[in-house]
Amino acid sequence: EKVADQIRAYNISPTGVRALFEARGDIFTVPADKGDPRNLTQTPGVNERSPAWSPDGKRIAYLSDESGEYQLHIRAQNGTGDVEKIALADKPVFYYDLDWSPDSKKILYRDSNLTIHYYDTETKKSVKIDQDLYDSVWRFLNPVWSPDSKWIAYTKQLKNHLRAVFLYSLATAKTTQ
Repeated sequence: EKVADQIRAYNISPTGVRALFEARGDIFTVPADKGDPRNLTQTPGVNERSPAWSPDGKRIAYLSDESGEYQLHIRAQNGTGDVEKIALADKPVFYYDLDWSPDSKKILYRDSNLTIHYYDTETKKSVKIDQDLYDSVWRFLNPVWSPDSKWIAYTKQLKNHLRAVFLYSLATAKTTQ
């Protein structure tokens, strides 16, 4: 089977010069025109997924089960240097939807406990934002960054099962409906 037949996720570099793919458990970048394809992970027997390119174009974040549990990995977009490996939780959990902040300093993510977090690449700390009350097959929450990287907007179910929009301020660490 060809690698192209196994693509599960994709992204475009901020410059549009390269594309980012998750296929067969590895993370690849491929040039739009000139250059060589790069397998950034080259890890047989390990599953890497959910790649996200930082808006400044310098780094790629992805999830890896190399340690036996999923961790956040961050590396240079060209595959050079060491990989930063971050255990996001003490107990095993599944993660979803990596999304860099527009200033390329934080990474938003969700987990299988219906919780939204962000990881701060400068302080090296993960911050819990909020948790949904009820599980859903549609996995709502849908967190998004504000253009200035100071707010996160998301939807959450209320006790009456209706959804509402919430805003989280990174400056105050407070949530407002």
